[in-house]
Amino acid sequence: MIGKLRRMLHGPFDVASDLQVVAVAGALRSGTNYLKFLLEQNYHVVAEFNAFGWKHAGVPVLAGKSGLAYPDMPLVYVVKGPYAFVVSLHRYHQRKLTEGHRISIDGGEDFDSFLSGPVTVFDSQSAGSPQMRFANPVQYWNFLYWNLETLDPVRFRVAGFNYEDLIADPDLLCRNQVVMKLRRRSEAVATPTNRLKRLGETAGSAAKTGYQSGESFDSAYYTEKRYLDSFTPAQLSFMRAEIDPWLMARRGYEII
Repeated sequence: MIGKLRRMLHGPFDVASDLQVVAVAGALRSGTNYLKFLLEQNYHVVAEFNAFGWKHAGVPVLAGKSGLAYPDMPLVYVVKGPYAFVVSLHRYHQRKLTEGHRISIDGGEDFDSFLSGPVTVFDSQSAGSPQMRFANPVQYWNFLYWNLETLDPVRFRVAGFNYEDLIADPDLLCRNQVVMKLRRRSEAVATPTNRLKRLGETAGSAAKTGYQSGESFDSAYYTEKRYLDSFTPAQLSFMRAEIDPWLMARRGYEII
């Protein structure tokens, strides 16, 4: 049964009755479209964004008298390491300046001011969206993944995956105790060959054609950690001071 929160925020959800619904979450520019692709291409599921509230904002605390309830579905989230994350997030921010795109974050224009200055995160697809303010983008990463990493496994069917690990080994999904209960489409694992287009809210959109762009995807950028070339020594020192060490150890990332 889909909980009140999902019904109130999104209304009826019209999908084929034989498809299980799975919630997808993660920070902005962390790989939520990639995770949705892997789930819908490899399992008989619909991967829904925003089932627990906005997918980029974590799971809200629901007070007893709020009249809301959490959806009854698995929650699968993706984590991009904070070094790659802040570089990706700044590139996304630059789209507003270079391409005129509507984006969901405000912050400094150049990389140094963006990294060390305050950012405001909101849903650009929703008029009048509430906003979240953080001292810098690293603190946004800390906030979101503390929220997701500390979800009670007794109350929530939750599984987290590192983006870099999924790129290197997409079959990680089927070896997870939460995801392995889903029905596989085939033994072979389907992965995108090009960059993915923004999949948006459409249910089952990754299981349809036209989901990939004409741009090739350079996985070595992540597996070889080329994103570190974007940082000066002073910026790496800033990252060390801001990153939550518990989260880094929990996700198996190295503080550089």
